[in-house]
Amino acid sequence: MAAWGLHLDFPPDAAGGAMFPYLETMTNQAFGMVIGDGGADVIIKAMTNLLKAKGGELYLNSPVSSVDASGGRARAVTLADGRTLTARKAVISNIHPQLLFNGLVRGSALPARFTKGLATYRPGPGAMMIHLTLDDLPDWSASPALRSYAYVHIAPSLSMMNRLYEEAISGLLPREPALVVGQPTALDPSRAPAGKHVLWVQVRVLPAEISGDAAGEIAATDWDAAKEDYADRVLSIIENYAPGLRAKIRGRAVWSPLDLQTENPNLIGGDSLSGSHHLDQNFLFRPVAGYTRYRSPIDGLYMCGAATWPGAGTGAGSGFMLAQMLAG
Repeated sequence: MAAWGLHLDFPPDAAGGAMFPYLETMTNQAFGMVIGDGGADVIIKAMTNLLKAKGGELYLNSPVSSVDASGGRARAVTLADGRTLTARKAVISNIHPQLLFNGLVRGSALPARFTKGLATYRPGPGAMMIHLTLDDLPDWSASPALRSYAYVHIAPSLSMMNRLYEEAISGLLPREPALVVGQPTALDPSRAPAGKHVLWVQVRVLPAEISGDAAGEIAATDWDAAKEDYADRVLSIIENYAPGLRAKIRGRAVWSPLDLQTENPNLIGGDSLSGSHHLDQNFLFRPVAGYTRYRSPIDGLYMCGAATWPGAGTGAGSGFMLAQMLAG
């Protein structure tokens, strides 16, 4: 159960490090965990098809150059190609608040308190993703039944999770990271050719900037140079729990925390949480105290997404609640 806390930046010893794993575990027990049949993009397709069915328009490959405000109110969005989309009721942003207010919002001054709050808003620790193609699923020594599981966590003790968190926030590559091993083809064989499998490994928690290696084995201090060696460490850990895994690997792709940020600028330092969920950045303090219920200092401009309540890992929860609020 404690391993779920690391998904939300909570090691066992942190305030909230017992409550949030309990809530996550009980929620999963009560409602299950949804996996899209055929791949995660089926969820996106369902949402965009619903948008179109409701009369909405979807603009792809259309970067926003500015959110335009005047008289203290957001009134339009200007795209990079010069098109302007006017807003009669609201402009809703689902990007990281620091990206929104540090370059996109124009025409309105921000209160000093809000600006300071954004400047001190901390990212959570980074993560690494390793994607593997396999000839067969891992043979887990704990039980053959694990081959049928969608997720297998490797985080063997509370002390180990506290230690790796302290190492990561100190800038060190953890000696033994916590691992989430995803086996999607255990439930959905269509994601790979017949008889083959895919596996993904989420490595938690990691520093965005490397100051050293807790194990003293990796000399590189930039992710481009260190990521393959660190991925080897990860695979060695899995091999301890599933002997013979390496012999089944057909190919691999490694995404460091900075690779993840390059792919998606919202993942600052490889943080998939849109900000630490520690108690000073949670509940009514998320993302800035005094600006809850998705509002911003600019009338008509609202924020949603993982940087707002109820935080990361809750699907479209914030957008759903904001939509209810705006609809009255």
